[in-house]
Amino acid sequence: MSAISQIPQYFTTEFTSNWEHLLQQKVSKLREYVSVESVRGKEKTFNQLAAVEMTKITNRASDTNISDVTLAKRWLRPYPYEHATLFDEWDAEYLGEVSLPQSETVSNHAMAYMRTCDKVIIDAALGTAYTGETGVTPTSLPSGQKVAVDYVETGSAANSGLTIAKLRQAAYLLNDAEVDDSDPRVIVVSAKQIQDLLRTTEVTSADYNSVKALVQGQLDTFMGFKFRRVASSLLPYNANTGVRTCFAYVRSGVKLADAGRKVHVDIRADKSHALQIRTVASLGATRMEEKKVVEVAADEVL
Repeated sequence: MSAISQIPQYFTTEFTSNWEHLLQQKVSKLREYVSVESVRGKEKTFNQLAAVEMTKITNRASDTNISDVTLAKRWLRPYPYEHATLFDEWDAEYLGEVSLPQSETVSNHAMAYMRTCDKVIIDAALGTAYTGETGVTPTSLPSGQKVAVDYVETGSAANSGLTIAKLRQAAYLLNDAEVDDSDPRVIVVSAKQIQDLLRTTEVTSADYNSVKALVQGQLDTFMGFKFRRVASSLLPYNANTGVRTCFAYVRSGVKLADAGRKVHVDIRADKSHALQIRTVASLGATRMEEKKVVEVAADEVL
């Protein structure tokens, strides 16, 4: 056999010495759009007063009209989270020229922390809040704060993705509840809902929509809502019905407890001196008032 025919057997493979992160949501999309609280201890309470009404005085020197004030408590409880990665004591040696991904691992943990912040916020906005004197009374988002997947303004109900009608209804519910005009409004969606709106003739019409980012295919603000697109894995999805649960809210409607992220890098003697990179965080959130959040259901299989 000639040397020329044998040469391909000795072709080498070059390995990069660096590591790259696979596609993922790398930053928190919602943290700056909620009220962030510090919690010293295992929980924090927020005292709330219901609205009162004035009484017309009809007689001179009459008895004072005394009215009770309805009071409430909302509870915020943070919980610990962690993610740890181990590298065997010989990994760096056996990788040869390929570097041990220590800094990349820390970055990967940070991205997980950012997504966890969003997940905690989403779960609080849509899930159960705890109220009452001892914080054990569960309070769910009522049906009146939900825009159904088949909502239409006129005609027969029919399932749909995110529509202008659903946005109008969400805005109406917030307006009808008299949320403060200065309280920023946010709507949380996945990529599919952005696509739904971009395909809507009303939105793409320059006469109807003044969103400059839409020209570049990026929907930013519309109908007073700041659009925040999160990873679809973070928003609830019913695989049986194909319905994604999105939601609109105002900034004061959700409080987040965040003690920050800590990173520990240690040599574990109990693990044959393996290198451990461990990231920890303390996170919790609560919905502050049901009328400050509107659930919006969108069909994703149409």
